[in-house]
Amino acid sequence: MSKAKLDNLDNGSDVTNISKYTRKISNLERVFLWHPNCNVSMVTRIKGNVSQERLRSALNMVKQMHPLIGAKIVFDDDYNAWFSTDNVPQHKVKVVTRVSDMQWFRELQKEVQTPFDLEVGPLVKFILVHSEDVSDLVVICNHSICDGMALVYLVRDLLNCYMNLEHEIKTLFPPYNDEFLPDKGGFSLSSVLARLIMYQVNRKWKKHPYYFTHEDYVELQTAYWEKNQYGAVLLELDSAETKILSKQCKKNGVSIGSAVTAAFIAAYEDVLGPFTSNQKQISVPFDLRRHAVTPIGDVFCFCVGSPRFSYNYESKKSFWENVVVLHNEIHERVKKLDSSGLKAPDLHPTLMDAFSCFVPLKKVVPEAYTKTENLKQFSQDTKNIAFEVADKSEHMNPGIIPSNLGRLDIPETYGDLQIDRMVFLPAISDIVPLILGGISIGGRMVFSMTYPEPKGRNLRMADEMIQIRNRALKYLGFLDKANENAIV
Repeated sequence: MSKAKLDNLDNGSDVTNISKYTRKISNLERVFLWHPNCNVSMVTRIKGNVSQERLRSALNMVKQMHPLIGAKIVFDDDYNAWFSTDNVPQHKVKVVTRVSDMQWFRELQKEVQTPFDLEVGPLVKFILVHSEDVSDLVVICNHSICDGMALVYLVRDLLNCYMNLEHEIKTLFPPYNDEFLPDKGGFSLSSVLARLIMYQVNRKWKKHPYYFTHEDYVELQTAYWEKNQYGAVLLELDSAETKILSKQCKKNGVSIGSAVTAAFIAAYEDVLGPFTSNQKQISVPFDLRRHAVTPIGDVFCFCVGSPRFSYNYESKKSFWENVVVLHNEIHERVKKLDSSGLKAPDLHPTLMDAFSCFVPLKKVVPEAYTKTENLKQFSQDTKNIAFEVADKSEHMNPGIIPSNLGRLDIPETYGDLQIDRMVFLPAISDIVPLILGGISIGGRMVFSMTYPEPKGRNLRMADEMIQIRNRALKYLGFLDKANENAIV
């Protein structure tokens, strides 16, 4: 790994006064930095003839508004990672001619297999699947710098700038994690014990550390995508159908997001059987921008909380009774700003890399660990504390992560362009069985299931996911919408 020395830092501060160095990367953001399947995507179908030249000009403007769009990663001498906007190449918008409604997905599948060059940047890719009447804008982003709402704001601001290239730019700098919420600190025996444990763990790691390199990262990415392809199945309701579901949800005192989540959980268990005992947990991301102590605006960064709690769908109860239980649990925890599910341990940053990425992937792509001397030595060092930490943390992985962005409060029309629909595609996972991404605009609601599809299985997993989607439609009252297509 190249380690660029950061000069003029604020004596250990997490924020610098040098504009080209935005801030240090938190441990939570670092969880998503190296992993091949930790990309999140937004697809926007746009009616009208999108000018490629205006789009590129608008992108240059938005980069000034949201610094992380034009960022790379710089590692200091202690292997802390920093976001930097110094000497980052211009974004390239890949443009392909649109010949079908599904083409955007094929382009996305191909593009996610090319790893970001973390130390060169940028960490966002753009594809325009273009025709004169309708285009699909695909945005693929490393999860370390964004969440779902960040991608929504990126699309909105990009189209605003496209409509008005004289648009006044105000830079929104990404805050550090502890700026989001009120301080809930204070003395407790458990917090003291946790710090002592982290101290001992870090001390053991520093005796036998590993520093992972770009070469290691590329070998993992290559091996992973040689065995897998990106998979997604969509559940879509038009405006009339969404109104029907909304009416039914109001009748039962629940949200659409809770109803859809419960429908997918029930459907998953109908098709593939009950979740294992340790996977009867749900982690529900929510937008922390709405709860920050100091208003931070529609900032582009990773900014989510995520309560994690046990949940078991009771088949002896009615579907709507199950939805009510789930809805009440989610909203009670969000009201308390419970973000316990995303509290990253205070591990040394390089131990965080090992624990979150390089240990788990050894089980998924063991062949990659013969490709570099560093990976080979690490894989053979099974008594290393990183393996112990990972083993003890396996029970914390939830079975379900529903990321519902809800009904968007953004314009649908931008001059002669109009948003027809949006699709949010969260990161895929080898350990979380059910991942959902929900979004609604213009009355049209789309929920996605994203997953890694092992190659050589004749799309058997896709068939299972389609069955789950169709079964979920039945629970929601739309059995007539069941079909054999993953994406329409």
